[in-house]
Amino acid sequence: MPVNVKRPANNIWSVVIKVVILALLCWALYEQLISQRRLDDVVREFRSGVAENGWNLVLVCILLMFANWGVEAFKWNLLINKLVHIRFRRAFQAVWTGVTLGLFTPNRVGEYGGRILYLPAGFRISGVVSSLVGSYATILATLYAGIIALMVFLRQQDLLGGPSFTIIVFLSVILLALLTLAYYYLYLVVDLLRNRRIMRRLVRYIEVLSFYSPADFTRIFLLSLLRYSVFSAQYLILLRLFGVHLQIGEGWTAVSVIFLAQTALPSFTVAELFTRGNISLYFLRYYTDNTGAILAASTSLWLLNLIFPAVAGYFFILRKNFFKTRNQ
Repeated sequence: MPVNVKRPANNIWSVVIKVVILALLCWALYEQLISQRRLDDVVREFRSGVAENGWNLVLVCILLMFANWGVEAFKWNLLINKLVHIRFRRAFQAVWTGVTLGLFTPNRVGEYGGRILYLPAGFRISGVVSSLVGSYATILATLYAGIIALMVFLRQQDLLGGPSFTIIVFLSVILLALLTLAYYYLYLVVDLLRNRRIMRRLVRYIEVLSFYSPADFTRIFLLSLLRYSVFSAQYLILLRLFGVHLQIGEGWTAVSVIFLAQTALPSFTVAELFTRGNISLYFLRYYTDNTGAILAASTSLWLLNLIFPAVAGYFFILRKNFFKTRNQ
């Protein structure tokens, strides 16, 4: 009977990959929290916040973390089910595995690699395309909320007015309209490539774009807005926990502008904590001078929504085989 040498070799490489991921995860935690002493500051602010407000706000933030990723998993599940049926629990595991792998890549592009590990090998490239549709919807939701908030912020703080403000509003409306039209007509990319002989071999991978109806695109966009609302609420609650009390309108404006600025700046996840903190300080200084609380809230948001899922996602990775056959 012939011996399959390839499978033991694949198993060895799978173990090596998992060890490398663990090493990178430990490095990220050390670099961001231990070496820069951020954890001590957060713990000090956390104790003060809990002593003043109790544990209720903490529990709400934890529940919102699960709601945040639950909505994302549900959204991804809807997208992927056009290709291959998977259960919600598996979609949730895929999303958290993606968080783990995205921790070490620019703009978290590794998230796509983590998610498609849960798809049969023959559907993985198309799975990335489907995931990109979800990312497009997320960016579109962030732009809608962020641009509207930016207009409000500029007027509130009297930073821009007159013709300049009118021009910015006009250009923003045009930008959002064009991006929205492009979102709903993504399927035209399939027809465009099908008519180009040199690109026809790509059609079978992106053909999934034609599987989505306008109702599907609307549903995915609304889920992105829901997730955005959950994430924003979580940030505002963390700010309140650490002693920054904002009116609802002020809080929504500041947080939406912060998220808009963070989206516009490319970064590595392991380095973005510093960037997030600086952006938050810049915009929230118009409402409060409590810099310690702002940094603690930004760090806590990062810990809750990225580090905790990334650590949990690693345990899902331990159970994965990185070298599936086409139909597995």
